[in-house]
Amino acid sequence: MNALGFIFADSVDGALNELTEKRTLGAVPFGARYRVIDFLISNMVNAGIRNIGIATTGKYDSLMHHVRSGAPWDLDRKRSRLTFLPPYASFNGGGTYENRLEALQYHLQYLKNFSEEYVLISGCNYVANIDFEKVLEFHKESGARITALYRNSKIHRQQELTVMEYKIGEDGRILDHRNAEILDEVRPLSINAYLMKLDDLIEITERSMREGKHSFRRDLLFPMIESGEKVMGYEVPGAVLYMDDLATYLKNSLDLLNKDVRASLFHVDGFPILTNVKDSAPARYGDKAKVVNSLIADGTIIEGEVRNSIIFRGVRIGKDSVVENSVIMQESTIGDGVRLNYAVLDKNVIVQDCRMLSGYITHPFYMGVNEVI
Repeated sequence: MNALGFIFADSVDGALNELTEKRTLGAVPFGARYRVIDFLISNMVNAGIRNIGIATTGKYDSLMHHVRSGAPWDLDRKRSRLTFLPPYASFNGGGTYENRLEALQYHLQYLKNFSEEYVLISGCNYVANIDFEKVLEFHKESGARITALYRNSKIHRQQELTVMEYKIGEDGRILDHRNAEILDEVRPLSINAYLMKLDDLIEITERSMREGKHSFRRDLLFPMIESGEKVMGYEVPGAVLYMDDLATYLKNSLDLLNKDVRASLFHVDGFPILTNVKDSAPARYGDKAKVVNSLIADGTIIEGEVRNSIIFRGVRIGKDSVVENSVIMQESTIGDGVRLNYAVLDKNVIVQDCRMLSGYITHPFYMGVNEVI
């Protein structure tokens, strides 16, 4: 695929405030062993994209430590590379960006360094296994100026945050757009991923700087749709887990316990999801341990019960403890006689003996990095 990849590692639309307090969105742990950005990088590499830029504003130490030179995705070769684009590399010498168009403006020189014909730009608010080569084929055949990816889905989040809904014509053309309401109906919802020609993006970005424009969707995409330019919508098949607040993070994590969702993400021939592998001993289970319908990473020690939960590496769950409908991240310790239900525990959390912590699927109980209770 003759394309450049450009990833926005920060969230500009969502409210994953708890999980992104000390890390950028792309570094948020997901699925017992991955980070959110692993899926997007893997999708790009699986499509043959060999040059990928990651734009981020701050709190990117964890992300840099995870992806490093891109070796897990074979991006550390002479003719391929993964590049971090921090805000101090901007055209005006400093500052941070507040939206995607400003990020492109800041890193315009980076875009000009490449000769690929196309560019794929995307946020990493979602987890999916996408065949981007098929997206490119669709884009070429349709003759679109921009192809915007979307998923047919319900809106699950409770907060009043902007979700963009498209009106799609019979030929796949985007006819209109609006802020979607919180409904129980399946709608074509944007995932903030777009494919277009690289030269076209550079020209649009340069013009936006001259005209003082700042928003990719409001100032560029929407006027194109409204003026009748050919903007096509591409429906992403399979599971698309879009995360924009803590409740949807927990729901999407628990969706991995559905075998069909796992198959759509991880069992697609020729489309592996790669990550920075860390060697750990196999999980160890005590004599009275019980695990039901859960994902358990290597390096864990389970002496209590785990049901319908995601357990990351190095987690210890003590005797007579019961963990249900929860996500427990790396190196956390759960004492004896603990009860957890609908909880999200971040890295290195300690829950002492006999504590009872409970939330609900729409309002999870959360503990931050290194907290003790």
